[in-house]
Amino acid sequence: MIGIGGVSMSGIAEILVNWGFSVSGSDRTDSELLHILKNSGIQIFIGHNAQNVVGADCVVYTAAISKDNPELVHAKELGIPTIERSDFLGELTRCYKNTIAISGTHGKTTTTSLVSLCFIEALRDPSIQVGAIIKELGGNYRVGNSENFIIEACEYVESFLKFSPKSEIILNIDNDHLDYFKNFENIKKAFVKYVKLLPDDGLLVVNGDDKNALDLIEYTNATSITYGISNKNTDFFAVNIVFDNNGFPEFDVYAKGEFYGRIKLSIPGMHNVLNALACIALCDYYGINLNSIQKALLSFTGANRRFEFKGTVNGANIYHD
Repeated sequence: MIGIGGVSMSGIAEILVNWGFSVSGSDRTDSELLHILKNSGIQIFIGHNAQNVVGADCVVYTAAISKDNPELVHAKELGIPTIERSDFLGELTRCYKNTIAISGTHGKTTTTSLVSLCFIEALRDPSIQVGAIIKELGGNYRVGNSENFIIEACEYVESFLKFSPKSEIILNIDNDHLDYFKNFENIKKAFVKYVKLLPDDGLLVVNGDDKNALDLIEYTNATSITYGISNKNTDFFAVNIVFDNNGFPEFDVYAKGEFYGRIKLSIPGMHNVLNALACIALCDYYGINLNSIQKALLSFTGANRRFEFKGTVNGANIYHD
């Protein structure tokens, strides 16, 4: 695995080791993630050397490496099959009966974390791939032994179109990655294609406060569930929202017009009320009880570098975002 220290690559490596594969990999510089991988019995090379790929049956590479990377070049010379990370992750999604993909322009990492912790709390033993270090996971991935695979699905270069999800959460659609997409219409088209990947017996959860996300329902036969704050004509909505001194919200959730429960978060902002609603809608569909959801959502204190509280200096709170 070329670039094995990457957030996604390292998680893939751990899943493969858990399945009994022999895995080795290289990266430019040493890191904490590489030490974790070494402890799992993975052979790690610091620096890229053509000899590192000798004997491999397959070479997986990150899109971040250059085309003239000596390992990639030598793998091709030796006739070893090579596959880019997102293509390989797509293959992994087809190894699970229940791949849950969380996408959208904003909030993917946080919502993937929330869903993951709910599934863990409910003893559903998921495998997880998330785009940041999560304290509650002790890393950026988890290897489970169930058919549940929870992944953060990024729209950049349309890599999420390589996946085979059973369920999708779409948080919002906004201008982003315009170096690739050029304009908003192309972003929307990518999400339309993404929704069409869902099987008829799948699930689509969409933000009812985002018109562009709401429009996507017409492109699938999968079950659709909506959520919102300003749009009360949704399946799940939040009212009576209050914030404490940290900006952490507490709110009532209504499901299908009936009181569902009171939720408290340990992450700040109105946007995280929406992220939590997306998580609640999906978890309720999967039969996870309210108590498990409440406990998991309260336990989550935020992803690494996502408005992360670092401490107080001279009375001022310091956050890393």
